[in-house]
Amino acid sequence: MTTVGADPPSPTPETPQSGVIRPDLDRIERILERLQVSSVRDTRGRLATRWQCYSLFFTFDGDGEVYAARTIYDRFFTVDDKPALRAVLDEWNRDTVGLKVYTATDDDGTVIIVSEATMHIGGGVTSEQFAATTTAWLNAAGSFHLWLGPRLSLAGLPGDPV
Repeated sequence: MTTVGADPPSPTPETPQSGVIRPDLDRIERILERLQVSSVRDTRGRLATRWQCYSLFFTFDGDGEVYAARTIYDRFFTVDDKPALRAVLDEWNRDTVGLKVYTATDDDGTVIIVSEATMHIGGGVTSEQFAATTTAWLNAAGSFHLWLGPRLSLAGLPGDPV
């Protein structure tokens, strides 16, 4: 019985249950191999896939608690393009879930587009859940790329990747 006004019960420490795994980069590599997607490990310890117009990086935070996929698209803009670019990206963020997109500005002032998806995996996940999430993130990065070109053109921004 819970007392009115009492603090909610604290969650029990996360302990993996049977069928639950602690994913790592090796597991992602195996998933990508099954999907026939080539990958490499970069100097920063990320697992990367390269597509014609973007690169997708898979990472875990230092504690292995958060699994993330970050995509950098081969489209380059100026700071003056940011307001129109943000309006386009806001449309995607408003209408979709799971993959969020934003701008990043390099030291030289070049503006790029980045997408990101994350999943908390502190207590572990099932192998099936992890594979399905990884596959969904691959598909979402490609879907965003296909969606983006026409939207940029409508906004008067360069629609073709470099």
